[in-house]
Parts: sequence; C-alpha cells; structure tokens
Amino acid sequence: MAVTIKEIAKLASVSPGTVSRILNSDPTLSVTESTRKRVKQIAGKLNYENNREQRRKNIATIAVVTSMSEQREVDDPYWRSVHQGIKQAAKQSRATIAGIFRLTDGLHGVDLSQYSAVIVTGDLSISAIRQIKKINTNLVLVDSRDRLADIDSVNPDLAEMTERILNEFKQSGRQHVAFIGGINERIDLDGKIKSRSKDPRTLAYEKWMSQKQLESSEILGSWSSAAGVDAVKVLLQQKKPCDALLVASDVIAIGAMKALQENGIVIGKDLALASFDDLDTAAYLNPSLTSVNLPQHALGASAVSQAIELSQSSRTWTKWVTIPSRLVYRESFQKNW
Repeated sequence: MAVTIKEIAKLASVSPGTVSRILNSDPTLSVTESTRKRVKQIAGKLNYENNREQRRKNIATIAVVTSMSEQREVDDPYWRSVHQGIKQAAKQSRATIAGIFRLTDGLHGVDLSQYSAVIVTGDLSISAIRQIKKINTNLVLVDSRDRLADIDSVNPDLAEMTERILNEFKQSGRQHVAFIGGINERIDLDGKIKSRSKDPRTLAYEKWMSQKQLESSEILGSWSSAAGVDAVKVLLQQKKPCDALLVASDVIAIGAMKALQENGIVIGKDLALASFDDLDTAAYLNPSLTSVNLPQHALGASAVSQAIELSQSSRTWTKWVTIPSRLVYRESFQKNW
C-alpha cells in the first residue's frame, strides 16, 4: 500500500501541509533544518514518492491492445518477443504499460481515452483500428498489414526479405520454389473474426513467381508446427518438382522439416529451406535452420518511442517506420556463390 503524507506527518510530528511543502521543495517554507531533514529521512525510509517525482518518473501511460490470445502468444514466440520489447522499452523510457488488453477477452470497461497513447499489435480489422483512433488519436500499429495515412506504424521488412531469399534461391540454381505460410485472422473490437487475409510474405511470393513467370506452389494454413507437417504432406501428394522451400515462420518450419525428413528428403541437399523469425531453436535443429532474424524487440522499442512522441508533441505528420531484418545462413540453405 502506498505511503501517505499523513503517515509521514504523524511520524515526523508535523502537519501534513508541512510535509507536502518540504517534499515539494517549497522555498517559502520556514522550518528548521533538523525538521526538514527528519521529514525527508522518514519519507526515504518509507519509499515515498511525491506527485512531482511520480510525474517526472512516469512520462507516459500506454495501453497495448492485441488480437493475440494468451495461448496464441505462448505458441507464437514472435509476438511474445514484441510485447517483451514494448515492456522493456517503456521501462527504459520512464513510461508505464498500463496493461495488455486482449480482444479475445473483450474490451468491456476499458476506457482507452484515459491513456497517453495506444499501441496495437496483431491483426485488427480496419474498422477496429478506426474505432480506436476515434477514442485515442495517439495510436501506433505494430507489424500491421495496413499503412494508413493518419496512423503511425512500425513494421519489419517482410516483403523485401521474401524477395531477397527467392532471388538467392534462384542464384543458387534452385528453380522450383514452394511456399508454406499462415492465414491472418483480422479481429474486430468484439473479438470476433472480421475477415481473413494473406501475409506480406505470401503476397511477395506470389508477386515474385508471377514476375518470373514461374508456376507457384503455395500452401496456407495456421501458424503451427502441425500445419507445417500437413503442408508438406500436401506438397508431396501434388508430386510437383520442388528444390526449394520458403516458410513464413520457424514454428511452421519445424513441422515441415519433420515431415520432409520422414519422407527421406535431405534438407540442404535435395531441398533448400529458409524461414522467418530466427528462434533460439533454429540453430539447434538438425540440420540447423537458415532464418530471417526479425527485430521483434526493436519493433517494440520503436512503437514505444513513437507513442511517447505522439503523446508529448503536436506532430501533425505520420511516421511509417521499417526496421530492417537480417538473414542468418545455416545448414538448411547456404550461399555458395
């Protein structure tokens, strides 16, 4: 329980008004130095922070709204890392994260207007984003499928990295590239699914294959390892030539690798494989997994920085920030040129 001025006053044998004026460094207050020292010592022992110190300590109170359920966040290390990045950046910036409000639990009784800013993570419908914007104009979207002219956002370079990997597959002599990805569910404020959409990696793959006039082989499902297993089964049933496989996440790739190996396919030799996320486990798989290191913590840090700036300034322009990622080569696909 927070210590009150009245409690300090009682222990120091002075009035609450005197305590308040001493702790707020009122230059007009006339008290002995011993009284001033006694009050400050008692306040210090009780870890008391006055209102001025609290305001100086906390420069913004930020709400995080996410479409991710707790279980999805447990299953998906990517979003867990983004949220950790937000919390760490807020702490370092002397801001407070008021809470992570999950649309799957509903926003009943949550007044987003009371916060300095709102950060949105996950896939929300356009209408949901617009509703939040009406409630709190200081809004930042993280890894959003949409770039809206009047709303700040911060995103990884998913499309660019997809194109780079596809080009490197081609340069290494791989001609038949398949893709396994996930479907994004766009959520309304009531927690219900509004629509389903393709991920930027999927769209980049389709565009690249079309430009190269190549036959695409694309399988989309959930963002789980089980979906990776199922996708490989479908690929093998299609009996199309395939010497390279791009997977939208390491979690899916783990399942895909298991299914490929069970069918006698040597990853890194018979088939090149690359993925996204660069989870800690990627380096310890057999073979180790070539993966795009996505800057989840940097995404969170940028979102907090933008949220604080919006809450403290009269900026009238929109910021769209792209955080570059890094391709980490391992045994499943290595550059040989």
